[in-house]
Amino acid sequence: MVVRADIDRLYEISDEINDLVKEARDIVRNAHEGIYARAKAYWIPEIRMALSGEHGYLGGSMCSLEDTIEELKDLLEEEEYLGEYE
Repeated sequence: MVVRADIDRLYEISDEINDLVKEARDIVRNAHEGIYARAKAYWIPEIRMALSGEHGYLGGSMCSLEDTIEELKDLLEEEEYLGEYE
């Protein structure tokens, strides 16, 4: 069963992950240019693309966290709709 509070929490988690990736990016950028270049080319975009379609990179995830949240929202709406007729 889908609960609206769970959907809201997933949005919060997505925001928290995005904030943590930005923080990690800044730490690595300030530490070493070459290491930052690799991080910027590999794990930073991978994580950001896994979160949502709004990332500014070419490509994307076949199923992002945002996609999952949208699916859960659709399921919740369907359950609420069907619940009206039971």
